[in-house]
Amino acid sequence: MEVITSISTRHRASHLRIDTDHISNETHPFHILDLVASPESCRQLRELATKRTLKAGETLFWEDDPANDVYFAKQGTIKAYKLLPNGRSQIIRFVVAGEIMASSCLHTHSYSAEALGDCTVLAVSRKRLDKILAKDPELMKSLTQKLSQEMQKMQKQILLLGRMPAIERVSNFLLDIAGLQKPKNTEVEQGFTIELPMARTDIADYLGLTIETVSRAFSKFRRDGLIDLPRPNLVVLRNQTGLQQQSLT
Repeated sequence: MEVITSISTRHRASHLRIDTDHISNETHPFHILDLVASPESCRQLRELATKRTLKAGETLFWEDDPANDVYFAKQGTIKAYKLLPNGRSQIIRFVVAGEIMASSCLHTHSYSAEALGDCTVLAVSRKRLDKILAKDPELMKSLTQKLSQEMQKMQKQILLLGRMPAIERVSNFLLDIAGLQKPKNTEVEQGFTIELPMARTDIADYLGLTIETVSRAFSKFRRDGLIDLPRPNLVVLRNQTGLQQQSLT
């Protein structure tokens, strides 16, 4: 089921900032992705990568733009959405630090990408990246595994929209965000605070729900002692086990 929300007329960000100065000084510009690469591949990536920074509401690329680059998210959250013929949109993904935006073998982007706050991405030419991958099997394997993990997330999203009741969708969403934001190699503990860079309307769109349903779910979780809501964009986990049980009901 898809619930769609209106969007404004397309407006490409004309002041997208590009900065490559600091990249050459980094040991591994893609360290946040946990990619395995040879020293030579790291050197080439440092030389090829272009750092792009965006502010909230700025567009990285539009659907149907030429897909000449592969984008590696380094900081912030990006909203990926499809434009529909009637001028509305459907959010299909929230891209966070450590994830990749690529259009596989397509020559154009299959969705649009918009920053939800301050964001940094590293862009690498697809053609040049292909040449690096051809000479570095370990990097190819590592990148393939990364893309496979993200494909699994997309498959879970399809299951969520097609089979899960509303309360399960919202609890799964919160647990997934907590898993993404927790420090590496640690467990989410009671009292862990989730930062939500997206608005409730975006969450509703992503989950295929109305904003009223999402708000009711948040209120229910708070009444049941599962979460606290100190601010609209902050969620404190008070009972992770209880929240997990909600996702399995």
